[in-house]
Amino acid sequence: MSTRIPQSFIDELIARTDIVELISGHVSLKKKGREYMACCPFHNEKTPSFTVSPEKQFYHCFGCGAHGTALGFLMDYERLEFLEAVEVLAQRAGLEVPRDAGAPAPQSHHKLLALLEQAQAHFRSCLRAEPVATGYLKNRGLSGEVAARFGLGFAPDRFDSLLNVLRGKASEEELLHSGLVKKNVHGKLYDCFRNRIMFAIRDRRGRVIGFGGRVLDDAVPKYMNSPETPVFHKGDVLYGMYEARKAKGAPHNLLVVEGYMDVLALAQHGIENTVATLGTATTSQHVQQLFRYTQEIIFCFDGDRAGRDAAWRAAEHTVPVFRDGLEAKFLFLPQGEDPDSLIRTRGKEIFLQYVEDSIPLSEFILDKLSRDSDIRTPAGKARLAQRAKPLLSKLPDGVFKKLVFEELEKRVGAPVHFAVAKPTQGSAHRFKMADALTRATPVRLAISALLHQPDLVKTVTAVDTLHESPIPGVALLARILQIWQQEPELSHAALIERFRGQEEAQQLQKLMTWEPPQLRNPDQAFEDAMKWIFRKTDQARVQALIDKEQTDGLSAAEKQQLRNLLHHKVS
Repeated sequence: MSTRIPQSFIDELIARTDIVELISGHVSLKKKGREYMACCPFHNEKTPSFTVSPEKQFYHCFGCGAHGTALGFLMDYERLEFLEAVEVLAQRAGLEVPRDAGAPAPQSHHKLLALLEQAQAHFRSCLRAEPVATGYLKNRGLSGEVAARFGLGFAPDRFDSLLNVLRGKASEEELLHSGLVKKNVHGKLYDCFRNRIMFAIRDRRGRVIGFGGRVLDDAVPKYMNSPETPVFHKGDVLYGMYEARKAKGAPHNLLVVEGYMDVLALAQHGIENTVATLGTATTSQHVQQLFRYTQEIIFCFDGDRAGRDAAWRAAEHTVPVFRDGLEAKFLFLPQGEDPDSLIRTRGKEIFLQYVEDSIPLSEFILDKLSRDSDIRTPAGKARLAQRAKPLLSKLPDGVFKKLVFEELEKRVGAPVHFAVAKPTQGSAHRFKMADALTRATPVRLAISALLHQPDLVKTVTAVDTLHESPIPGVALLARILQIWQQEPELSHAALIERFRGQEEAQQLQKLMTWEPPQLRNPDQAFEDAMKWIFRKTDQARVQALIDKEQTDGLSAAEKQQLRNLLHHKVS
């Protein structure tokens, strides 16, 4: 594991966390038998299929297949990285996260984040005291509730308004690193933001990491953002993402707009699944982040030339990270309109109709290239294929890629061949592993029986012989047996965390919830499966020794091993 956190701490963290208590803070759980149930927070459903097991400290949705431990829930629901999820659980448990000896100490940004939070509090208090600023927001149709939810504020038209608040709470170097103040040619500090409506930019945990500011007069620039800081990287951040997730949980789709006020205006009209890039073009980091939160992105652009150029750049960044099961669409508004102006002047229903009529990624790409190529002529069709193939070839292999190329072939009237990545030796091994653990094989039954009844580990005495078994999946079974024999008090959730980041992790979690008819009697199912596994393992070892005897010869120890195996009448 690359976390550099001792495994013993992860075990302790899992042991101290009650997954029912954790999830109930986000989802309304109801007890049903030995488990708890709810409507799944990861997909829309009317009949509850999301279960939480206090015994296994594990959640699973029978509708969409989501499953995992307390750490997994935080990572999926809050969209946290592993280390972030560990820190959240550690804070809940009153523990300090240790690192392995020799691991570099993580850079602490607590002081910087605290300064930004103090600045946010100051800007909000200034907004309440400034009638011109509040009047501006009211004229834009924003309510106090929306302003409060998004943490809007105001920076007074003074050079030292915020500076006076922060002075003495941080060193000059820390103030400069915060991006809130600057130093003039005379060495004097002054506020960066003045006479501006302030938009708090939050990370996915809701922490203020930067600000955007809009002037109230004709000063330029009209909008400005915090500079790059250790916690704020403009190309990675999407304004409104935290608020969208908090309002919707796991939104069905996310609408990407271009400005702060677009997000706020749509939220004011009940459209809360909206985010904005911070005055930059859509980046691949933006797209990857969006697809972590939703399966469908709708990019919203002006219908003019600049808007269509921006849409094309977004499409180019979307193609390489696209995969089956995802969707990306493009919405073009009438020229001169933006989401803010359109929804305020023409209403929510008209805007939603534009959303409904948005164009899928593949159609947008092919239409755009077709217009540029004049496909009425053979030369134009050839040009379309020549231009489209390099871009579409970047799509990950799958059904969607195949269908898009079929559509391209229809437009050009000729085959357009594309390469499919050949499976590597590692991927072939993973396929065999997955195949062995997705059918009712003896290996799968043995692992599942063990997960249902961990004390079955006591019935197995020859675990060492299984580690080198050629049977797919047996190596995983042997590791589970070894772990639970050495640490019988380890919980199911802690066991799963031992495999985080490894190729067996997903299969192990799926088997945690698999309940075939054979497992109604787990003792018998396990006994029968283990007999088969040991027999086949011994058969494979006999054959390997016989093959070696005929080529390289056997050592004395190997000859004795072969005699012992044959003595047991392996057939």
